[in-house]
Amino acid sequence: MISIYDTLIIATYLVFLASMGWIFRRFNKGSQDYFAGGFRMAWWMLGASSFISNFSCWLFTGAANIAYTYGILIFGFFAIDILGFIVSYFWFAPRFRQLRLVTAMDAVRLRFGRVNEQFFTWLSFVSSLAIAAVWMVSLSVILSSAFKFPPTQVIAVTGVVVVFIALLGGNWAVVASDFIQLLVLLSVTIVASILTVVKVGGPAAFIAQIPAGHWQFFHPAGSIPYDWLYLVTGLISASYMKNNVTYAAKYIAAKDGRDARRSSLIPLIGYVVMPFVWFIPPLAAFTLVPDLSEHSRMRIPGEAAYIAVVLKVLPSGLIGLMIAGMFSATIASMDVALNKNAGFFVKNFYQPILRPRATDRELVFAGEIATVVFGVLITGFALAMVAGSTVSLFDAFLYMNAYLGVPLSIPMFLGMIVRRVPRWAGWATTLFGILTTAFCYLFVPTTAGHALLAPVLGDTIYTYLITNKFVITHLVGVPLTMLFFFATRLWYRPHADAVYVQQTAEFFRKMNTPVDFEKEVGGDNTPAQARILGLIACIYGGFITGMLLIPNPWLGRAGIGACALFLWGVGAALLLYSRRAGRRNAAAQNPAASVPC
Repeated sequence: MISIYDTLIIATYLVFLASMGWIFRRFNKGSQDYFAGGFRMAWWMLGASSFISNFSCWLFTGAANIAYTYGILIFGFFAIDILGFIVSYFWFAPRFRQLRLVTAMDAVRLRFGRVNEQFFTWLSFVSSLAIAAVWMVSLSVILSSAFKFPPTQVIAVTGVVVVFIALLGGNWAVVASDFIQLLVLLSVTIVASILTVVKVGGPAAFIAQIPAGHWQFFHPAGSIPYDWLYLVTGLISASYMKNNVTYAAKYIAAKDGRDARRSSLIPLIGYVVMPFVWFIPPLAAFTLVPDLSEHSRMRIPGEAAYIAVVLKVLPSGLIGLMIAGMFSATIASMDVALNKNAGFFVKNFYQPILRPRATDRELVFAGEIATVVFGVLITGFALAMVAGSTVSLFDAFLYMNAYLGVPLSIPMFLGMIVRRVPRWAGWATTLFGILTTAFCYLFVPTTAGHALLAPVLGDTIYTYLITNKFVITHLVGVPLTMLFFFATRLWYRPHADAVYVQQTAEFFRKMNTPVDFEKEVGGDNTPAQARILGLIACIYGGFITGMLLIPNPWLGRAGIGACALFLWGVGAALLLYSRRAGRRNAAAQNPAASVPC
């Protein structure tokens, strides 16, 4: 159980996170700053936000359960992310920035027109709110089961903190808090994994205690829901899920295409390295928590594998920091969703439809109201899911992806490559994808579905269809949806819609034209970003240093010291970088002053 020290650390951390909105409020000069960081964000800050917002507490519950149940199979899911960010680095990341957007839906309007803009705006609300609710439920489930925190209170507190961050500081506070949260999360999870290996008896003992079957990466088709077909076909999703127009929000705040490209390196390297750290605790549960089903109060015991182990190995104080890290992962995912949705609502609905002549101040105010409303909706949806859901957290995420993620992503990905399609190709392809998923998931398993398909496909293939739904998403749903998009070319009539043809040409012209930051934006404030984040990292490093006073064995204090040293090191590096970058900027603005007499 957690100590009074852990409770105080959690409370202090939540206050610290909430203060980020107040700290970064001065960076907001208007709606472009509030929703897009003024196109001045440092690549390392943007990349950190992209990395941590790509996962949540689901990593320590749903994904930990896959590692505990199937072993190294879990690395296949992260290989998909790695491939997606490789594609981003070499092609899409700079082009997303070069579209010169305020929100991702601006690109939808430029590519397919206003009807598609409204369609994708409102459908994205549903998709992102549902996924954010799954993330929040993941946090509430693990904290309520492992630490006896009431799930409704966890959800309510998380919702308040997230709204406070996004409300006051906008995109600046969201991305800056994500950066600090990533530092905390990396430090504490690395220490937890090292202490786990030590507790088991060393690297050799850790490897020896993993069950033999857990070393199997590819499983025979139909043997488990995530067989070799799922992994191989899932690699296709790496391109379109991480590189469609709706994902452009990860890059639009960068200074230029070069910085956008560099920002993709952080999640790319992170997903290459960190899974080997994150999944040590659940794989050590066989030795450290052999009675996991009795130890856990979760409906699916494997979802408690991570936290059950770290409770065994972490000292007092670091347990609280680990809980703070879990809050970090979930809050980082949610605050990005809140700020993105507020931007969609204001810039892609409120301003063009309701208030075309709204002042910039009014747009910021509308964004603040939208942030609160979306925060309440996410919290309410999460409370409803806690009360009624019987699906595993891992599968809940896959269901959301199948019903909304895939149908939304495919036309927004292909639309950046294929020019000669009609205006309605975007929304029509998405509807077709949703109906295809509904057919596979809802109709195929029924008696009518069996009567229709079993005689044609045979019982073996039909059984596979109904027991391996997520494979069918990649094997059937994705190819058919892509085929539908390409089929719309048959109705492309450029002579009948010259405005659309010109609009499409402008989209591709912008996408392939490099951004000149000094001419188009200017006012580089990278030194200020580095200085503030460096100071915050050092302050929090000092706070963790104070945790050395907590009564702990020497190994536990060494772990706390390592976390503090990590924060101190990053903070000092940022402060040094801030001074050097400031001198470079001053020299660039006043070359004569830098020349000695």
